[in-house]
Amino acid sequence: MKPLIVSLENKKIVIFGGGSVGLRKAKYFKETKLTVVSDRFHPEFKKLDVTQKQTKITPKNINRFIENAFLVIPALDNKELNNKITKQAMSKNILVNQVDGEEGDVIIPSTIQDEYLISISSLGRSPAFCKYMRKKLEKELGPEYGLMVKLQDEIRETLKKEIKNQKERQEILWRVIESEEIWSLLRKNFYQKAVKKSREIIGERNG
Repeated sequence: MKPLIVSLENKKIVIFGGGSVGLRKAKYFKETKLTVVSDRFHPEFKKLDVTQKQTKITPKNINRFIENAFLVIPALDNKELNNKITKQAMSKNILVNQVDGEEGDVIIPSTIQDEYLISISSLGRSPAFCKYMRKKLEKELGPEYGLMVKLQDEIRETLKKEIKNQKERQEILWRVIESEEIWSLLRKNFYQKAVKKSREIIGERNG
């Protein structure tokens, strides 16, 4: 498997199962074009603004729900039915994140998201390890890292206007990201001072 970051805007996602696992998956994908199909729903689903279709799921009506889907997630407490959903989806070249049963072709990683995104996966072998690593990294990655991404983005746009040579732009961006003075300013939440120091670095290069 290879990691990818994919835009799910306007992509149809279908979760089968309204239990605790389906709820966890729905919370993860709640900002997408999501439909959850189940004969019953966890009470917490009332708090989610997602399409819910309450019906009994059978092998005969699976195709009706997965039509034109980008990703399907079988999260039922019925392993045999999960496998049938997986097979029908894969036969239509639809991506599958399998919760229980035969292996699908998508793994949902543990993530850290700020101005950046870090994904952690054990390729399905140890969810506990992914959770441990996420918590460990969250303790170590302070808010200054998100501020550095913001700063890099701002300086990068400035450099595009002022310096035509891409290699020169890259060298300046590296000088900024390797500057201990700038990191110190960001740790103290002195963002504008960090911007000023970055512009001094640009000025040194131009001068």
